[in-house]
Amino acid sequence: MRRNAWWGLGLIAAVALAAVPPVEGAKVTIRLATEPAAPDPTFELANKFKELAEAKGKGDIEVKFFPGGALGTQRQLQEQVQLGSIEIVGTASDMPELEPKFGVFDFPFLFGDRTHVYKVIDGPIGEELNQAVIRNKGVRVLSWGELGFRHFTNAVRPITKPEDLKGLKIRVPPNKIRVAAIKAMGAAATPIPWKELYTALQQRVVDGQENPTNAIVTLSMWEVQKFVSLSNHVFTPTYLLVNERFYQSLAPGLRQAVTEAAVEAQTWQRAENQRREASELQQAKTKGMQVNAADVKAFVPLARPVWDEFAAVVGKELLDRIVALRQ
Repeated sequence: MRRNAWWGLGLIAAVALAAVPPVEGAKVTIRLATEPAAPDPTFELANKFKELAEAKGKGDIEVKFFPGGALGTQRQLQEQVQLGSIEIVGTASDMPELEPKFGVFDFPFLFGDRTHVYKVIDGPIGEELNQAVIRNKGVRVLSWGELGFRHFTNAVRPITKPEDLKGLKIRVPPNKIRVAAIKAMGAAATPIPWKELYTALQQRVVDGQENPTNAIVTLSMWEVQKFVSLSNHVFTPTYLLVNERFYQSLAPGLRQAVTEAAVEAQTWQRAENQRREASELQQAKTKGMQVNAADVKAFVPLARPVWDEFAAVVGKELLDRIVALRQ
């Protein structure tokens, strides 16, 4: 469906909010879906939310969880949460399809560290992004979790400097900014859906890929990859999205329970994801992968032209405000 058609759906959803009055004392069933399965961070965020929401609901909230792509891909789930056929979904790299400004999380080397990231997503900028997707698409970000900083893996050689990427085919999500970033760094960027990634690596359709360390364990990449190069080139959040019409239809007490569960799940998932990173890298080493640190300073000058190319997509003022928070 074309983007302007989705905008129309978001507008219809927003207008219809007043037509669904809250019902005090009514029990609610929430359908919750993710494309990834355990132990992926998006799954973990959603699963923790289910646990907390049901506990806080004290019998008045039931969460039916459909992980592992049972109800569709990330993009399909995003479409369904807009329509309201699913109440809450987990998503990550496809978020810019709903609101282009979320593309800031695809800009290479924009974020210095996690402290910088949290200043952005937990502050006024994060709230502005949320209000934009509520206004334009009729969905709300309930939780800002994290996949983490992304790194390279490949089956050919360690990647220390940009020259090491030349000639390598690197899988990226179907995302224009990410494709441009990997091309700018010297590799051949090949968009491949997440579900097809392992097979693509196994059959050498691509030489490597870029993801946070959790993906190494989730896909047992040591079976098809040899090298892990820590580059921190992009930070990817993971999100729980709720249909705004459904959210506003909840009785105040249940809405509060859902909101609190989402925030607590977010806090838990961020800490858990960071805790696991060291063990994920150790597991990769134990399985025979070689781990090295990339020379980040050598890559940054190649990434900056990508900022200029896509600044109009997210807004130069937004980029400038994010850069200012690095200090």
